Amino acid sequence: MIRRILLPLDSSKYTQTGLQYAVELAKRYDAEINGMVVLDLPGINDSIGPYVAGGVEFAELFRQKELEQAKEHIENLLKEFSKTCQENNVKHKEFEYQGTPSNNIIKESFFFDLLIAGMRNYFHFDPSSASEESLEKILTHTITPILAVPDRMHILKKVLLICDGTPSSARALQRFSHIAEKSTFHINLLATMKDEKEAKFFLNRAKAYLETYSITNISTEWSPNPSREMLEEKFLKDIDLIVFGIHQHKTIKEFIIGDLATFLIRENKWPLFIVQ
Repeated sequence: MIRRILLPLDSSKYTQTGLQYAVELAKRYDAEINGMVVLDLPGINDSIGPYVAGGVEFAELFRQKELEQAKEHIENLLKEFSKTCQENNVKHKEFEYQGTPSNNIIKESFFFDLLIAGMRNYFHFDPSSASEESLEKILTHTITPILAVPDRMHILKKVLLICDGTPSSARALQRFSHIAEKSTFHINLLATMKDEKEAKFFLNRAKAYLETYSITNISTEWSPNPSREMLEEKFLKDIDLIVFGIHQHKTIKEFIIGDLATFLIRENKWPLFIVQ
């Protein structure tokens, strides 16, 4: 069951999509959405760069201008967030941090049931600039399930739940069940273990677990070590949501399920429900 949803805000389409998902979930579970903005002081200071002797006054004026613009963006973001929540009659709160965005998001996420984040982010409040790579950093440091969203809304009907037999994939199954309870989703359980007997055992137990949450539209598949091309061709067509667990080994790219997570994030096509 979800009671608290954390939604970091920026001025991109990703935040707009994330808010749509947050509103739908908040309505379903009577949950509270917390809109979070971060005034990126380190980023603003870095944007000034080094200055020559005598340029201190100019640098300070530039910094103040950047701060004023950032604060104006923040005020507008929070106003629009609050307006949308009120129009949809969902509980909500807004709050602001100062510092490095990813660090503050990680710290705050520990106290929420779900973190909704854009597949790309623009915490400098400029969608025309290069996005930051904070999503991968957040993935490696938070225990909270993440719903990573592309820049457009998907009506969630068909779900691919990837199981590799690890504790992280089992956690993903459990956490997703709390969201999908009594839903009409069609869930395709895909086991990627090499051993067929182990895979069938996992699939049978996973299916039974989902059914205890009144989820009945379930199909199962076994594909040992499917290639990226096979996944795209056979399993990812017409999918509205992909669910999987990740296990951090040395770097974000060294997942138990290979480089699938990195690929899916970079493809930026499907919403991803990710649990570490």
